[in-house]
Amino acid sequence: MIPRGIARRYATALFNAALKANVSDEIHEQTQHFRGLLRKDSACKNFLLSPQVLTEDKKDLITAIRSQTSELFVQFLLLLIDKKRFQHVEEIIDGYKHLYERHQGILEVKAITAVPLDQPMKQKTIDKLASETGKKIRLSPTVDPDIIGGMIVIMEDKIIDGSIRFRMEKLRRELDEIRV
Repeated sequence: MIPRGIARRYATALFNAALKANVSDEIHEQTQHFRGLLRKDSACKNFLLSPQVLTEDKKDLITAIRSQTSELFVQFLLLLIDKKRFQHVEEIIDGYKHLYERHQGILEVKAITAVPLDQPMKQKTIDKLASETGKKIRLSPTVDPDIIGGMIVIMEDKIIDGSIRFRMEKLRRELDEIRV
């Protein structure tokens, strides 16, 4: 998902800085690791997000990880704290991941089906989409029995609805338009 507003601007700035410094792969790994840390350690996350904690104390915590991460990422986190934007950090990480994967030629595709896809059907879908887009496909299958059958494919800003439910609704609309 592409974030909006503040998160999008900060994610773009971080991605452009990482590209310029030729460390986009390293920053990608570090952002994902940092996200995992925030999800695993709620005390750390609450400390960094709390308005009652002094900015200097938050900065001290971030600078403590300086030896384990790149200077660019540390400076970025410190900037988020200074600008009072740290509450957007996870959305910014999502945005960075999206930009990084797009740069790497990876396309996130969601496939909604009425029943779970077996491995041969997943591979056939991946191969078909890869040949049509020219990109590496990461398929995220989802099951929704309400679509009755077929598949709905969502990639970036495009939705391809090949579900039976959609076809039945379309047929119903066409029949409603016929005058008898």
